[in-house]
Amino acid sequence: MTQQASSDTTLPRRPYGGVLAVQIIALVLLIGASLLGQFALFLEVPLCVVAMVAFTVFWPFRGTWIDRMLGVLAGLVSFVFAFNALGSGVLYPPLHTTGKLAVAAGPLIRWACVYVFLLAAFTVIGFARQMAREQRTDLVRSLSQSLTGVVAMASMPSWLFIVVAASTHPFGGARFWAADAVCVVALALVVLMVVASRYWLKDFDPDPAVPTPWIGIALLPVMLLGLVAFAATLALLLCQFGMAG
Repeated sequence: MTQQASSDTTLPRRPYGGVLAVQIIALVLLIGASLLGQFALFLEVPLCVVAMVAFTVFWPFRGTWIDRMLGVLAGLVSFVFAFNALGSGVLYPPLHTTGKLAVAAGPLIRWACVYVFLLAAFTVIGFARQMAREQRTDLVRSLSQSLTGVVAMASMPSWLFIVVAASTHPFGGARFWAADAVCVVALALVVLMVVASRYWLKDFDPDPAVPTPWIGIALLPVMLLGLVAFAATLALLLCQFGMAG
């Protein structure tokens, strides 16, 4: 009974209205910033950093400080390589190609390789940490929550690539319908993730010591939607350069 009462006292701290407001504001800022031309990337960068810092502070999962630090490390590495891919590209091997699609999509493909490597590396680290525990209670939950935090943090920098989508012109050709389809699918996924967060809010089990962890739950789908923005950008590049004529 005491445990149930303690759980019930957390319910007022799970306002779906607040979650929805955070998500709408974050998405409007991230998408709106991409439309500001040459200043877009310089606005996307602080937005991504603020989101990752807020997610770390309002961590919506149970776990130790190591779980947060792993998330921060994954996010930092992902961010550095994403920003560099859109800039000088010195962290990557040279790209020997002259094709328009390859040149335009090169930064995205390069970062995608880093992202896959990060997921593989942190999955191995996660399993190793769980196997090293003396008491392996709630092993699956602990592992899944830790990896979810890592994936969210590593995915947030993929929002930077939306500035590439804003500079494309895939809607003027004979096959503009493909670009329209990409936008419709991306919008549907955004709505789906926002709706899903309502159920995550009901089921999530945060650390009681974390202040307002519902903010972390609000940011979780926004961060994961960076992958949707990334995929949509890649698809729009394909519509423009790969479906010409």
